Amino acid sequence: MIALLRLALLLQAAPAPATSVPIPVQLAVSVTADTVTVGQRITLIVRVRAPQGATIEFPTTVDSASAASLTGMEMIGKPALQSLPSGEYTTMSAAYRLAAWDIGPQKLGLPDVVVRYNGQTGYVSLSNRQIFVKSVLPEDSALRVPKPARPAIEIVPFNWLPWIIALGALIAALGLWRLWIWYRRRSGSPLDPYAAAQQEFDRIEAMKLVQTGEGERHTALMTDVMREYLARRMPEIEPSQTSSELLAASHRIHSATPGLGELLWRTDLVKFARIGIPVEEADKLGSAARGIVESVENYLTAEEEREREQEKAA
Repeated sequence: MIALLRLALLLQAAPAPATSVPIPVQLAVSVTADTVTVGQRITLIVRVRAPQGATIEFPTTVDSASAASLTGMEMIGKPALQSLPSGEYTTMSAAYRLAAWDIGPQKLGLPDVVVRYNGQTGYVSLSNRQIFVKSVLPEDSALRVPKPARPAIEIVPFNWLPWIIALGALIAALGLWRLWIWYRRRSGSPLDPYAAAQQEFDRIEAMKLVQTGEGERHTALMTDVMREYLARRMPEIEPSQTSSELLAASHRIHSATPGLGELLWRTDLVKFARIGIPVEEADKLGSAARGIVESVENYLTAEEEREREQEKAA
């Protein structure tokens, strides 16, 4: 850019004196091309010489009237300013990059250059500077040879049958998938509390823990199944309750569980005090847990039957 500035200033003709400026100022303007096309970028170089000590201010935007027009001159970026060495004068130059968006003679649209010297302010006008913008359209469009006519468009009826078959297969597959989900949920649905407890009792007894010398584990597992059954069957009982809390919450079934307190006490000694128990006692405690479940189930079933009869009678 600096080399371009210097070359343009050397090729520029003798500077033309500016008019209507109370300060002795000289102005030189150089444009890379007098005729351009729409949107083509041009470089404008402006040089101003003023007395030594003067302040020169170049415009940094286009004129407000030009900027408000969509087809006016556009400034691209900021101008490149340069101070040229001179012993007797203050000389500065500015390089602008512009683009025009309308055809015909176009003014550069730059505001005045402001020069201040000894308390005076002068203005160097750039309003009479312009370029010519030519159109990029061809001069004679009649020389264009039209393309041959395209063949007629053949409209083939759309075959919906494959899509209907695919849709039917998709619907059938979706129905089968939903049927499979329903079957799995039904087959995997939890058993009722009594049936689940009986299944767990059978599984624990099949492990033959008493015969292998693990009577304490047999007792603890059988009692845990009983506690889980009571928690699922009676809303007032929770699995996390201690033995004392369970006994207090199961007051409704005390008549059906005479040995519940003894069973819970012995099981707590096995689980927390780590005491050993004979094989016969372990088998007896496991059978007691199973018997309590059966007794409670019979008691609650009879109670529910009485409630249903009372509702019918009412």
